[in-house]
Amino acid sequence: MPDATFACPKCKTAFSVEPGADHLASKCPTCASFLDVYFFPAFFRPPQPGVAPTALADHTEASCFYHPQKQAVRVCDGCGRLVCSLCSIELGTDHLCPNCISAGKKKGKIITLEGSRTRYDSIAMSLAVFGLLIYFLGIILAPAAIYVSIRHWNSPGSLLGVSKTRFVIAIILGVLGLVVSFSIMLGLGVVMFHPSRSTSTP
Repeated sequence: MPDATFACPKCKTAFSVEPGADHLASKCPTCASFLDVYFFPAFFRPPQPGVAPTALADHTEASCFYHPQKQAVRVCDGCGRLVCSLCSIELGTDHLCPNCISAGKKKGKIITLEGSRTRYDSIAMSLAVFGLLIYFLGIILAPAAIYVSIRHWNSPGSLLGVSKTRFVIAIILGVLGLVVSFSIMLGLGVVMFHPSRSTSTP
């Protein structure tokens, strides 16, 4: 059985633990924090994500902090609590319990956890439509719609899909809005500044 890896709860420094070890009492080599850790057999078992939690076989088994009647399969990388397969949530390279996920989201400490996502395709569509409907603003809104579409073409989109259709429509409407705005402004300019024809009588 290969050595298991244990991370210091304070500085996250990882170091190996010999298989079958049940106790560790030493200082962390990085932050010098004193560690007094007791290991259960579940710590050395490979994690099995997606597997339903197993009931405790006897009192020698480690139990889940949140489900005392279920076997623990690993340690939460955030708080160090033993958790079952149901409570072990994989987030990047870490495995966190529900409480650490919730606390990290509230405090903004988990940068890989998205709380919201900007819909740039919707912004581009709105700019293009308003630029087309309000012609005197189209000279500004239409180029903005085209810029947003191109600038954020590869930005994360909706969680429901990654279609670029709205960006394509926004670009088309943006170009159309520019044409309409220029045409109307050019027409108004011709009407306003064209010298009127004078008629002469013999």
